[in-house]
Amino acid sequence: MSKPRILIVKLSAVGDVVHTLPALRALRRAFPEAWIGWAVHAGPASLLRGHPDLNECVVIPRRLEWRRLRSEFRALRDELRGQAGSWDVALDFQGLTKSGLVAWLSGAKRRIGFAGEACRELNALFTNERVRPVARAVIHMNLELLRPLGVETDVAEARFVWDASDEEYIASWARREGAAAERYFVLDPFAGWVTKVWRPERWVSVARAVGQTYGLRTLVFYGPHERQEAEALVSEMCKAGVAAMLAPETTLRQFVVLVRQHAALFAGGDTGPMHIAAALGIPTVALFGASDSHRNAPVFSNARFLVVQDFSQPCAGTFDRKCRFHAPGHCLDSITVEQVLDAIGRLLH
Repeated sequence: MSKPRILIVKLSAVGDVVHTLPALRALRRAFPEAWIGWAVHAGPASLLRGHPDLNECVVIPRRLEWRRLRSEFRALRDELRGQAGSWDVALDFQGLTKSGLVAWLSGAKRRIGFAGEACRELNALFTNERVRPVARAVIHMNLELLRPLGVETDVAEARFVWDASDEEYIASWARREGAAAERYFVLDPFAGWVTKVWRPERWVSVARAVGQTYGLRTLVFYGPHERQEAEALVSEMCKAGVAAMLAPETTLRQFVVLVRQHAALFAGGDTGPMHIAAALGIPTVALFGASDSHRNAPVFSNARFLVVQDFSQPCAGTFDRKCRFHAPGHCLDSITVEQVLDAIGRLLH
């Protein structure tokens, strides 16, 4: 199989796509002449377009019109196969019904997916080769999925792509702020799940201590629909005497450039930006609540990170988006400011 057509199926979310980048790197090393594609949702697709290890990025609709199922499937099949026809191999890293359907519609004769708990919903109906992972960390589980192709590695390298316009956007922002060479404590206190967030006043305390101890200004990052909350947090920090500012609005690629060039330290929850920062080798403190740090820790080969999680909490590691045990936003209350500052100190000394 010197020049195979290999399709990666990992549709979302941003953090999950970042977790799969080491598998892409390993595939390209093993099959330098292969045509490698990636089926993905529109949101994280910008991390993949133009990637040096990837030949093709196929954007899959987030939702299918079940009332027009036959025509939807036909359109999806045609989009996946393009001009070249069926794929040789489809690797389903998602393990869900929809990702299994995408692998099947690709026409690949070999459809490799997970066995056991990593195979969910109706996924097993669509794969014909299954790997039961041994590793606990999802990054290494993804590398294990390559074994049927003869690829054996534990090197978890994530490569990112950006272009000159992304660099210029960040450079222009830095010039406007008079901070072209400055590095910050980049903080992403937000998350899509209320079971992943820490109370804002504790981040204020952490930012104050980081500024006093390490002389770092705090740069508060935010995602879509989070700007108002970020502005409020920066305001609270400034009132408390913290040197803090709002990050510029960025695309994912611009965020990669921002962190790569201007982050001395990163902290946040179990989110895509945290995993990007860790994969770039930025000292990273990751706070975990309802997700499981044994599975989701950013164990990239060059990562410098520490996890803070209280497994004594009844919701820890459950992956529940709504908690039965805590009020919204309070699942991480048992994590103290001192614990987070201790982790920062160990990373920066």
